[in-house]
Amino acid sequence: MDIAISVVIPTYNRKALLDKTLQALTRQTLAKEHFEVIVVDDGGSDDSEALCQRYQNRLNIRYYWQRDQGFRAGKARNIGITAADGDYIVLIDTGVLLHQQALERHLNTHCHSSYPVVCIGYVYGFEMPDALLDNLCNAINADDVAASVSYFQKNRAGDIRQSQYDEFGYNISAWPAPFDIFWTCHVSAEKTALLEAGLFDETFNGWGGEDVDLGVRLFLQNNRFVVNTSICSIHFPHQKLIADHKQESENAGKKIHQKYQLWQTAFYGCDLGESKFSLNKVIRCCADQNRSENDAFIRKYLYRS
Repeated sequence: MDIAISVVIPTYNRKALLDKTLQALTRQTLAKEHFEVIVVDDGGSDDSEALCQRYQNRLNIRYYWQRDQGFRAGKARNIGITAADGDYIVLIDTGVLLHQQALERHLNTHCHSSYPVVCIGYVYGFEMPDALLDNLCNAINADDVAASVSYFQKNRAGDIRQSQYDEFGYNISAWPAPFDIFWTCHVSAEKTALLEAGLFDETFNGWGGEDVDLGVRLFLQNNRFVVNTSICSIHFPHQKLIADHKQESENAGKKIHQKYQLWQTAFYGCDLGESKFSLNKVIRCCADQNRSENDAFIRKYLYRS
């Protein structure tokens, strides 16, 4: 069996959502023998193992469990990546339903690239207002995610990062900090690149930060970051473990800058009063402000002359 892609899914007491994620994976156009699914349970107690066993005939699936010692999604993903047989790793969250052609398109992206690639998946419905998503839940079909994507498109329930794509373009490798949108709800990378980067920093044991932190190291290793809206998925609405991520994001940003001391990460300390996902916006605005101040100084100098 020639496994090309390993799909790694951390989970914790979300059996119903995991079921939808696995069901969508059974509909992939990529042949079953070319991908595997690795579920790593972060100490859950909802019998997700039995659910995974029920998919044994439809997926090449493995299940791992680690003791519940708090939020350890980074460690869970590390277990999955280390155990993976595929050359390419697709990381998704429980509750993310991949488009039927997603794995095939991930594989094509990596195989046709002459350099290491980090692929950012487009996630419909991700971080959308609850009022909007409540009306879309009934349109989500794990057996036909493509049809569900079309419905989300018609109702403008896109990815929360769409505003950044609109402003900065889809060539994210040209962004000053593409690693800021390396969110493991749906991404892929070469296994060797992930290992060389040192995998996830397991000291991130609260919500957020461990994915962007790894993204920084992949960026420093000259992986090229790409996004393709046809490599997409749907984020099934569910109750958030943390209602407001602002403080957690600020803490993670400070920790990341302390580790790497990059000029880009220094902007995590700036606040424009916008959402937590605005590092590239902050950099752009600060650059524009500095440019305006420099232009004003030059005009003043020339006028005095």
